[in-house]
Amino acid sequence: MTDSRQNRQGDVTRLRLLKTAERLFATEGLDAVSLRAVNAAAGLGPSSVHYHFGTKEDLVAAVLLDMGTSVRDQISANVDALAADKEPPTVEALVRAVTAPYKTLLLRHRTRGMRWIRIVTQISQPQMSRPGPALEATELHLRDHLLDQVRRSFPATDPERLETRWAVALMGFLQALSRADDWSGSSKPLAPERLADFYEDQVVFLVGGVRQLLGLAPN
Repeated sequence: MTDSRQNRQGDVTRLRLLKTAERLFATEGLDAVSLRAVNAAAGLGPSSVHYHFGTKEDLVAAVLLDMGTSVRDQISANVDALAADKEPPTVEALVRAVTAPYKTLLLRHRTRGMRWIRIVTQISQPQMSRPGPALEATELHLRDHLLDQVRRSFPATDPERLETRWAVALMGFLQALSRADDWSGSSKPLAPERLADFYEDQVVFLVGGVRQLLGLAPN
């Protein structure tokens, strides 16, 4: 077997494990899924995850990056644009800078995107403003860069309270978005136009919540 063929087979196996882990983590929960379960569900040997990824934490980070790189990069670009403006960002600009990439992901990759959001919600919840190792590895939180812009909008708010309450607000958005399909009234996912409407409703709700939690800021 040539090296190129081995590499191709390795890539196929790696993707198979990623998609299997993504599905199991989203539907059964991170804590409930073992590496043995991922290997078995993928129809592979008991050491496959360890060979291709390493630890469970490494596998979780790889799952997050597989679908999340585009989200991270879009958020980073949005925050850079806010930073380049001489005026402090409005609350709505802050909210959309962080949340719009999630909507884009769902509209492009409906099933896998929703699974990914459910995994991110699971990982983010315990740490709130202090993400764990898997989330740190992906830089999805963009924590310090983003918080600089939040502080520009809310300069009078206590920094510690600002960080915690901003995290609480974003967690509420992620939890709501992860349950969007529960509002479809059927077993089917929300249609794209209804999903976009659901997102807009969450933006309105989040903007109001941030204003109440953090204090006065530009409209």
